[in-house]
This record gives sequence, structure tokens and C-alpha cells, in this order.
Amino acid sequence: MKDIGIGAVGLGRLGYVHAHNIERSVPHAKLVAVCDMQADLAQTTAEELGCLYYTDVRRMLEDKDIDAVCVATPTAHHVEPVTAVAEAKKPLFCEKPLADNINDTLRLAQVLKDAGILCQMGFQRRFDPPYAEAEQMIRDGTIGKPVYFCSFSRDPFPPPPWACDPNRGGGLFIDMLLHDFDLARFLMKDEVSEVFADETNLVVDSEGIKRFADNVTVNLHFKQGALGTAHASMHAGYGYDVRSEVFGSKGNLILGGLHRTELTLCTPEKGISHPQTFLPEGKFPHFMIRFKEAYIAEMIAFVKCVLNNTPPSVNADDAVKAFQIALAATKAAGEKKLVALD
Repeated sequence: MKDIGIGAVGLGRLGYVHAHNIERSVPHAKLVAVCDMQADLAQTTAEELGCLYYTDVRRMLEDKDIDAVCVATPTAHHVEPVTAVAEAKKPLFCEKPLADNINDTLRLAQVLKDAGILCQMGFQRRFDPPYAEAEQMIRDGTIGKPVYFCSFSRDPFPPPPWACDPNRGGGLFIDMLLHDFDLARFLMKDEVSEVFADETNLVVDSEGIKRFADNVTVNLHFKQGALGTAHASMHAGYGYDVRSEVFGSKGNLILGGLHRTELTLCTPEKGISHPQTFLPEGKFPHFMIRFKEAYIAEMIAFVKCVLNNTPPSVNADDAVKAFQIALAATKAAGEKKLVALD
């Protein structure tokens, strides 16, 4: 079977993870080239992973050995590479969100549709084994009808300054909770109809960023009547804390935990203790440690779609819908009122 040659665009935290996985962990995939505006970063990464490097995505796309492209640039810089890949008619793996504002999001979704290319969005939690198993159990009716969704997304420390700025990274509603909004649709098998949200800044220095929030909460109302809540924070110093729960008419599913293994120590001296939760390891950030299997699994799924010319399970339309929920939450928190999704 022919290997799929992939070019990786954007080599920040997650971009490096994808490039590393493509070269080392994804069957039938070959990392042909990496591309980043920072020439030194592109060169050192290429030397480490044994591929070519570019600083211009359109020049990279001229390489005939590139069959597909992974875009993981900062959200505000998605428009150019995504448009270039669509014009080149190459299959695309794009990190969420599709863009940093609704106009560009809708425009890029239409560009991809018009180009007719395969596009898989980087909602990796769908591919995490516990979440994938839970979704199958929900489809099988194991917990009956889902009636309540709950999620927590808590980072051990703030992301880079650009991601903290709602005008550049979208803030917690877009940069972090977009995954939770996608999971809500994925697990509840329903669309969100109304949103109420609130935000505060109590712990992390805002460094002059306007409308900075280090904690946010969101209440979701689904079209078929189910309810949901989500909380995001950027100062969980004990580690990376990502959990979800789906309560149904016949049972409950609890996904994730606070420790990395199921080993629990119980002694009279120390009481009940757990190994420390997910923290960075070397070049890999905390979220990569927690979702290591998921990041590999989603790229394996993408390569299989390219090889078999089959549509991906999560696409640009899913990205648009999750983004619309995030925007509604942002508006609801700012205006302190319930916001209906159109």
C-alpha cells in the first residue's frame, strides 16, 4: 500500500506533535516536509524528523511528493494555508477551530466545499478510546436517552499570551471549550439551541488583555430538551484536568479522571492518594500526554480516509457548529443574557 506523503504547516506546540506523530507513529504516512514562518524552527524540526522544510506554504505545495496537508498554525493564521491547500486540491487535516472569527469560518467552510476536498478537523477527543467507547455505548442505548452533559477543561497553567487574548486566540470559550462543545454534540446526539454563560478573572494576571477571563462556565440547552454545563479554567496547578459525564435515562457515563493510572494508594498515614495528573514531559505539552493515543488515532483515521477516499467522521461543518456555540457563549457572558443559536 502506498504511503501518503504529508506536509505539516505550523510547528508550535500542537504542530510539532502532529509532525512527530506523522513521521513516527502513523502507518502508511510519510512526513515529506514541514513549514513554518520561523525558518530556524522549520529547519531544526526538519533535521530532527528527517524531512524537507519550507517557510512558504505555497512553495511547499509545489512538491509533488506531498499528497495531503496538516495545518496547525495559530488560529488567526489559518486562512492562507487552508485556502492554499483547497486551491491545490489536497486532502486537509486542520486543527480546530477553522478560523478565529465567524466570517472567515463560514468562508473557509465554503471554500473547502467548493474545492471538493477531503477535510478532517482536529477534534481529537472524539478519537480518545474512552470517548469513542462511550459514544458507541450511547448509540447502543446502554444509558438510555441522554438527558444531561457535563464537562471540565482545566489547564495547569495559562496558554501562550496570544491564546489568552480573545481577539487572537478566542479566549477560554473558543480556545478551550470548543472541544467540549463538539463533544456535547457528539455524545448527546443533538444540537444546542440556547446558551447562557458567565466569566471571571480571579487568579491569573491579565497582563493588560481586555476582557480576560481565567474561569468561565456555560449552560447548554439542547433542541430535544436535554441540558448541559461546561467549565474551563487556566490555573489548575495540580495538572491537566479533563473530564466529562453523560447522564441518561437508564444510567451514567463518567469519562476521565484526576490521575494517570487506576492505581490508588490507601494507608492510615497518607489516607487516599493518587499519582499526579497530566503534566508536560520534555517537548510534549500536558494535553499531548493526556490525549497521546487520541492524536495518533485521529491522524491514522485521516490517512485511512485519504487512502480509501472516504469522508472523515468529523468535518468542517462540525467545526462551524462548535464555533457557533462558542460565539453564543462569548456573547452570553458579555451581555449577561440567554443567547439562542440561529
